[in-house]
Amino acid sequence: MPKADKIEVAIRPASEADREKVLADAYLSDLVYDALLERGEASKFADIAQEINNSNISSTVVYGALEQDVKSEEPRRIRRFIFVDRLWNLSARYMDVTRSLERNLLDIIRLAGRPLSTAQIATELSVIYNRPSETYFSLLQKMLTNEQLYFKGKGSTYGLAEWLPLVDGENLEEVTLDNKIKPETVSRLLPLSTKVGWSAKSYAESSYKIVGALKGVPVPHRLLGVLAWAALGEKYDSRAHLLACLSDSRLTWLSVENGKGRWITRETVERLERHLADRVVTAVEEVEEAPAPPPVAPLIVEVAPEPAESEADSIAAAEVAPVVPEPIVEAEKPLGVSEEDLASLASIVSERGVPIESSELLALQYEVMSGYPSYKSDLAVLEAKLKSDSRFSYIGAGRFREADTLPPFVYDLPEFLGFPDLQFVSMDGEIMDEEIEDEGFAGSLRQDIFLPLAQDAGDDEGRYTGAPIEGEALTLVVKAHHKEIGTFPLCQVPDGFFPADAPVVEVTLREEDGTTHELIVNNERRLAFNLFSLYEKIEADSGGCFRLQPTLRPYEFRVEVLEETDPQIYLSPERYAELLSAREQVEESGEVATFDIVCELLEEHVKGVDFVQLLTEVNVVRRVTRRKLASILSNYFCFVQKAGTGQWRFDTKKRDMGTDRTKRKYLKR
Repeated sequence: MPKADKIEVAIRPASEADREKVLADAYLSDLVYDALLERGEASKFADIAQEINNSNISSTVVYGALEQDVKSEEPRRIRRFIFVDRLWNLSARYMDVTRSLERNLLDIIRLAGRPLSTAQIATELSVIYNRPSETYFSLLQKMLTNEQLYFKGKGSTYGLAEWLPLVDGENLEEVTLDNKIKPETVSRLLPLSTKVGWSAKSYAESSYKIVGALKGVPVPHRLLGVLAWAALGEKYDSRAHLLACLSDSRLTWLSVENGKGRWITRETVERLERHLADRVVTAVEEVEEAPAPPPVAPLIVEVAPEPAESEADSIAAAEVAPVVPEPIVEAEKPLGVSEEDLASLASIVSERGVPIESSELLALQYEVMSGYPSYKSDLAVLEAKLKSDSRFSYIGAGRFREADTLPPFVYDLPEFLGFPDLQFVSMDGEIMDEEIEDEGFAGSLRQDIFLPLAQDAGDDEGRYTGAPIEGEALTLVVKAHHKEIGTFPLCQVPDGFFPADAPVVEVTLREEDGTTHELIVNNERRLAFNLFSLYEKIEADSGGCFRLQPTLRPYEFRVEVLEETDPQIYLSPERYAELLSAREQVEESGEVATFDIVCELLEEHVKGVDFVQLLTEVNVVRRVTRRKLASILSNYFCFVQKAGTGQWRFDTKKRDMGTDRTKRKYLKR
């Protein structure tokens, strides 16, 4: 009898990093296996990646999973894949035809690790025995009714009865031991289990609550079965429990390993996919010359006929020699990209519906990966071809999407952010709100106008003019008018922080919990679009902050919404409401000069405000450029900057004194 503590090892690997890698490998192996099942034949790794069709699962990662499987020397481990005649296949398709049909049938489902449809099973049998699949449908109808070996799943699918929890024991101790589970594990989870509301209708919901509470630790289904049995007793239905969980999109089944099917949540799957996506970036510089296998003859796979008594022996090891792809040494030639190739690539890009890296397209279409001698030159040729083809749109950092699939509004400055060209004349016939040259600006205004927080979309220097950022993290401040329409100006972003190799680029902001925000950055308009979902998490109407930090990918950044606000841009809810009311009054009147708006706002700040604070308030009432406001402050006697403070004040007694005649030489003509 095996020791029951082996399941503890299964759910708690040596370290967090180890657990993440092991889980990601298991999840990826299932994806690859399912893709080969769907294709029904031996395939190139690029075709397998296309079948998976997940932007996080690159062809390079798929190749790595296949290679790792066939090279593994781990004892008692079943090799699920095989490499024959330069194609990848399922090892289950090379089973011994001299064995009984029942034995091969059991092992087909065991190696898949999940319920299969009768059509899938018949197809696999037809490959093994080289007979039409129709031959097996009537046989399967009889064989699969054996409830000692199989259980019926949803529709025409069938799984193995050995996957179901064993609940014939008379008490919790017996049931726990029958399922090879450590009693301490059950004891630790029982308090949680009593709170999840087990019932015949809540198998999936209760299971999800327990799996979710363990925060990424894969939970064996038999452990959930013991907990459910402890709550329901004789009312517990092990088959209904498994089927309910299989049907719940929040739960993902990891294939049976050593007799244990395990559950993780959809949230964990998303984290694992990010882990797999990161592998491509970290592996680019580590990949050596292309791997390569010696020619091999078809191999025979042996799998144990029945589940073993011990957990470790529940599935016998397949006797398959490790076979890895062999490099083909050829004279390096320039990549030839035909019209047929471009049509195929256009189809791939269109089906993905999201940006895809040119390196991935190179691997999918030509099976050329990082580490191949011609990789860099081939990639350059392919990128040039794609950029010159109207079916593709280059969106920066080596990525492409289908042409004309970005929303049209990202190519222009929104009208809401425009600056109205208004002219006003005073009662004395004097033109108001005139602009002057920078040389005529008073006080610190010549420097203030170059502050990143003073600049804005449509009113910036065309480059970053702020101080260098300390470290890699960049803190950005959201202004009220940008929060209203989900945009952000690039004047606060150092040059090169976002990809700048295309007029319009796409970047991803990823929160710590995995939530993503897909931004579209127009480098020509110097404006980022599509921040609505991020701004929903920022409480302040104006002055809220978030922090960006680069990742290994040039188009992906970690994002953190900060609790702090910027003192120059922040507006309290009350103040913001007052300014919005002033905006309505100004728009209704249509005859209020910007000079008058500045007077009214400064009159409310007895102690004065600095240039950026005043510019923030004025721009809620009316969109005004920084140089327009600087001209007004410099041109009129009633505005004074207190020496050494940067604070601007309004002197009501001088309001009627008009403009400073000495500034006329600086008027813009």
